[in-house]
Amino acid sequence: MSYPVFPASQAVRRPDRPDVLGYLFNDGGLSNQKMALAGLLLTAAGKHLPVTLPYLHIKDHRGTADALARFGDIYDLASLRGFTDRHGLRIDDGPPASDPGGWPYFFAFSQFLAIPSLPEVARMALDALSALRPRMDARPELSALKGFVLCTLGVRTVLQLRIESDWPDYASALQSAHGVSDDVGIDFPEILRRVANTFPGLGMAYVTTDESILPVGKDAIRAMALDRFGIRLIWKSDLIALSGFNALDLSILDFELARDAPRFIGQSFSSFANLACLEKFARQRRPVRGHFIYNHPGDTVRERLDNGLASASPQVVTANWTDGLWMSANAA
Repeated sequence: MSYPVFPASQAVRRPDRPDVLGYLFNDGGLSNQKMALAGLLLTAAGKHLPVTLPYLHIKDHRGTADALARFGDIYDLASLRGFTDRHGLRIDDGPPASDPGGWPYFFAFSQFLAIPSLPEVARMALDALSALRPRMDARPELSALKGFVLCTLGVRTVLQLRIESDWPDYASALQSAHGVSDDVGIDFPEILRRVANTFPGLGMAYVTTDESILPVGKDAIRAMALDRFGIRLIWKSDLIALSGFNALDLSILDFELARDAPRFIGQSFSSFANLACLEKFARQRRPVRGHFIYNHPGDTVRERLDNGLASASPQVVTANWTDGLWMSANAA
């Protein structure tokens, strides 16, 4: 995309002020950065303090220097200002303040969603998430990609393959350090087996993944999926030149397709999958259907009934426990 990026070491930072909230940038992926941003907005609104908008971090898993982009080059400022106007929040223009991080705001966002007994808080949390609209939404590249995948090719399913080289260590930590009993570490043949068992006539799926750090080449995965399960996998590199986009752009492309596809299948310990469901809920304000997880123990994928609010699969696939949030989000 045509906007300037610069090394994190060259980020301009304003002096800290105790009466203005902010952080320089968050070094997580796209979804973690969104959650930190929403948490910052909600915290500032609760404290009646202005905010400075952080830089956006462009993470490169291949080990090259990380880069930053300005907030307004990634997100639609008009959409954000609609949120700030509705909730009496002021944006302090200029460079961000404070240190890199933003993780307290990331965790704060989840806490705001965990108190549905306060209807205005639940509504504001969903409103904050809806307000973070990428400028790419209006770009012809995204419209063309969505149209070709969903209409021309007739793809109805987007499949997240969270199998990149950074995942095994994280999955192991979830199981050993946190006692997670879900099948978080299954490989792509097992993921595809569960998908095929659930949707035997699937035929075709668009894959979301970071192709730069896959443990196995996409052509080997594609061949196995077609030969063993009759599923034809479409990758974004089949459709666009990846060199024309940075890592953040590519994540946004995948996310927009994942959220809007008629069916999305993902990993519920992935913030990408959870936020795709939660953001759909935030935008439509009715329970999300058609989002599934493959990490629930068993031979099939299971439909989400949590609107993207949970991680552990027993909660993800259980109805009614999010009724409080649903009622709060739609309260008059």
